[in-house]
Amino acid sequence: MLAYCGFSTAYAQDRLKKQDSLKKLLPAQREDTNKVKLLNSLASTYYQSGKDSIYYYAEQAVQLAKKISYRKGEARGEAHQASYYRMQGEYTTAVNKLLHSISINEEQHDLIAAGDRYLDLSQVYKDMVGATSTLEYINKGVAYSQYAYNLFNGLHDTLGMVESLNQSGILYRDRAKIKGQEKYYDAAFATYLKAVAMVERSGINKGALSKLYNNISQVYNEYWKDYKKALEYLLKAEALNSNAHNLNGLSFNYGNIALAYTKLNQPAQSLLYSRKMLATARLLNMPERLRNAYNSMYNSFAATKRYDSALYYYKQADVLDDSLNNVAKTNEVIALQTKFETGKKESEIKRLHTDTLAKNRQIGFLVSALVIFALLAGCMVWLYYRIRKQRQQIAGQSKKLEVMMKELHHRVKNNLQIVSSLLSLQTYKVQDEEALLVLKESQQRVQAMSFIHQRLYKTESLTAVNMKEYLTDLAESLVTSYGFNRDGFDLHIVVEKEMLDIDKALPIGLIVNELMTNALKYAYRNSHHPALKITLTEEDTKLVCTIKDNGPGIDEQQWQTKKNSFGKQLITALCKQLRAQQSLVVDGGTQFTITIPKQVA
Repeated sequence: MLAYCGFSTAYAQDRLKKQDSLKKLLPAQREDTNKVKLLNSLASTYYQSGKDSIYYYAEQAVQLAKKISYRKGEARGEAHQASYYRMQGEYTTAVNKLLHSISINEEQHDLIAAGDRYLDLSQVYKDMVGATSTLEYINKGVAYSQYAYNLFNGLHDTLGMVESLNQSGILYRDRAKIKGQEKYYDAAFATYLKAVAMVERSGINKGALSKLYNNISQVYNEYWKDYKKALEYLLKAEALNSNAHNLNGLSFNYGNIALAYTKLNQPAQSLLYSRKMLATARLLNMPERLRNAYNSMYNSFAATKRYDSALYYYKQADVLDDSLNNVAKTNEVIALQTKFETGKKESEIKRLHTDTLAKNRQIGFLVSALVIFALLAGCMVWLYYRIRKQRQQIAGQSKKLEVMMKELHHRVKNNLQIVSSLLSLQTYKVQDEEALLVLKESQQRVQAMSFIHQRLYKTESLTAVNMKEYLTDLAESLVTSYGFNRDGFDLHIVVEKEMLDIDKALPIGLIVNELMTNALKYAYRNSHHPALKITLTEEDTKLVCTIKDNGPGIDEQQWQTKKNSFGKQLITALCKQLRAQQSLVVDGGTQFTITIPKQVA
């Protein structure tokens, strides 16, 4: 850690020297293009230290460039401003600045600069993805990085092509994290290797190797679970970034190294690198990097079983994540993007309309007929646009509602997770066995409800739950929490009715939780091969849920007369809510059957 501090100090001194030398040149500069370039150069030196200074010098560059009509310098200054707003999490303003900068670049035929700005746009959408993994933003980010690649390829610009490939690979990996999209890890890995080969073949842009090694390591870590290979690439990336004094790159390296050490069961090393990542993120003062650093600290503390510290950093990350993924911000960015693309189309429509009018003037004898036709066409167009506008409004409202509902389920899940964590922490302070058991069972009930909301905000459906995935998560969590070895426990889950409305899914989940808890507590005391089968089948007018263990069997009379058990009272209340019938059969184990009518009155 001391070596890291020494490195940071040396780097800061080098950067300050460069900034001071540039500042000394400012007073003697006349108000011309050279001063604009100097101001933009100054702005670029603050990317890893003072965000406010980026904006301060970029704003001066933009104003002077406008004054002297230096369009290229204005575009460069606005690109710096866009980077400032992106670091602040103000994505709408960042997109606005970048789109204006691109329009200037294309007007000036500066295609390399335009390609760089398209990559910056791709990075904005990457930052907007955050922890939500929204497919729409990922696709937009990929589209812009591929557009940039095609631009650079046409210009034979290897440096730009490598950066574009790296950006595409990052977004492919983000998509691979979405359930059912794992194949995109292969696409990400192939893209990274293509970029590495391009660098090694040309010898150009060797500085990109650190990023590429870091990103390759993440595929090994997340997809192939080869943590030693991941660590090998990460240490190579760290060495390159240290030599280049690249704090931003190091912040990524430290977080991924911490994760690799966690997977290799070396929690002390994991915590060391998480602390390095947090210190680097604070130096950079970038919200998106701070969020990732808090998550890294949470994982490392959890690995060392220091749950109080883990909970603290989990809350810090959650607060920052909420601010970065604000629904109003992201919707505003989409609206701005649509406005920009529509503007281009409207310009083309106006040009075509002008050509059409010129041709119509040559056909004088059809004027009267054309006037009537134009009136009719105008009415039809007006009706068409009116209907389309109404549909767009409805679609927009539906999208907002969907996002708000997902946000609600996300927050409910987080709150339930915090309650579960607090109950877990409380068990460490309770000595009484009976009280400890009550706390543990309460934690499991909260966890069962948390799984429901986790499934809802991670899927496209807002009111239906995939019961096979939900019951699997719930059952495996209970088996682990009661100390059973998962490999030695025969857990069999059969679900015919996969998608189920939340009004039925939640009470069914709680009933399964109670019955399975009872089995795990009492059924396997003398069993060397514990087994449990859960089925959810669908018949014509009813759903049938069964839970069967292979224990010695419960005393039926004792179960029927049992009055003071909270678990049994809860099962009875939930069955009443579902209008369900419950039955018990003891034959080679205990089997509970819950029969639920499809239409609950």
